[in-house]
Amino acid sequence: MSAEFSWERRVEFCETDAAGIVHFSSLVIYMEQAEHALLRSLGLSVAHSATSAPDSTTWKNVSWPRVRVECNFLSPAKFEDIVSLDVFLSALGKKSVTYQHRLFIGTRAIATGSMTSVCCKRENGTLVGQEIPAEIRDALSAYLKS
Repeated sequence: MSAEFSWERRVEFCETDAAGIVHFSSLVIYMEQAEHALLRSLGLSVAHSATSAPDSTTWKNVSWPRVRVECNFLSPAKFEDIVSLDVFLSALGKKSVTYQHRLFIGTRAIATGSMTSVCCKRENGTLVGQEIPAEIRDALSAYLKS
């Protein structure tokens, strides 16, 4: 069984261009914010520190840097619009996860996109790729669509 995660936010004035339309870079930020909200809903974080992680050592020092981002623009969004985002996973590999995003204002689609992140651990100030821990994989798999 798979589900979609839904999240929404209001367009802020600083996210628009001179024409009052949301700047393309803001839509990518919205996608990232929706990913973070999905992870928080599972008790995870995109970047737990050793002190903020849950008791389980599975989460300690795990981070998810982006390796690929794509966004297709369909329709403009403007200041104070409420943007709804639907997120699901299209791939859950050994070390990576790919999120698919659909952005709407009401029923009007404004963008689609994807983000791929790699599971890493922090070691001595650097990131090292690692397999996604089983506990995290199990939590994420609820949002995997084939």
